[in-house]
Amino acid sequence: MISYSEMESKCSLTFSNSGPYWHLWTPENYQVIFPDKDAFIAGMNILAICSRLVPEAKVITFELMSNHLHLAISGLKEAALRLFKLFKRSLSRYLKSRGYTIDLSSFEANIRQISSLQELRNVITYINRNGYIVSPDTTPFTYQWGANTYYFNYSAKARFRESDATLTKPERRAFIHSHDADKLAHPIVKVDGYACPMGFCCIEFGEELFRCASHYFRELSRNIETQKEIAEEIGEQVFYTDDELFGVVLAISKDKFGGLKPSLLPATAKKDLAILLHNEYHASNKQILRMLRLEPSVVDSLFPKRY
Repeated sequence: MISYSEMESKCSLTFSNSGPYWHLWTPENYQVIFPDKDAFIAGMNILAICSRLVPEAKVITFELMSNHLHLAISGLKEAALRLFKLFKRSLSRYLKSRGYTIDLSSFEANIRQISSLQELRNVITYINRNGYIVSPDTTPFTYQWGANTYYFNYSAKARFRESDATLTKPERRAFIHSHDADKLAHPIVKVDGYACPMGFCCIEFGEELFRCASHYFRELSRNIETQKEIAEEIGEQVFYTDDELFGVVLAISKDKFGGLKPSLLPATAKKDLAILLHNEYHASNKQILRMLRLEPSVVDSLFPKRY
């Protein structure tokens, strides 16, 4: 059996043999850019084509949200930004050609360098759980519009290997409004009617940055404080699921209030905890109501602009 130190050394070697690494994202306060399923499908196909056209920017994982996106990329900064620029231009052309009234002129990306193996792990899991946070009917393994589904998911990978559907030359032209992708060396495989991330993302490389599948799952599901730190660093609002937030509430109650159940705390303590949840964890008013069983009028008076 391989030891912990041997597995960690293998991950470190994988990390050091590539790079530099970047977290590229767009602000979450932008207008909706993917208003329906057809637009999301276009986004997936366009990103696949652009990734093939800018191979120097190796996408490790990504996620498309209704009004923003996240990518983890290996390669030079200039290549990462060139990939985004091509994606933005192609998406803008496509949306206009389909009658969408969506202005992408101010749709710009932020980028920051990732300097360590653990930071890259944190960014990968942050991205791969991004859709799940705001889509209650999904998990980090079922949200459709990203590479997240394929991480340590053998059945999803099997569907990719078994698929014989590909993006045709006319389809590639229609999505990017250019002949640039006419002579791609390899086909872009489709699953569920759109480009499969297994065909244009370095998912196996991303997996090799974790010691094993269970390590990835622990980082994905339990490393909540790190997710909060990333969100604060990039200026993104954090939206925890109720289960995750309730775990935070129990820990704070144990540490600050002697372990009393949150619902049994004195009124003053509940207010203090509500303020902490609002300020530090960006909990919504409805979440605070559910966690602490305060009167709605009390929560509304504390946070009148956040419901």
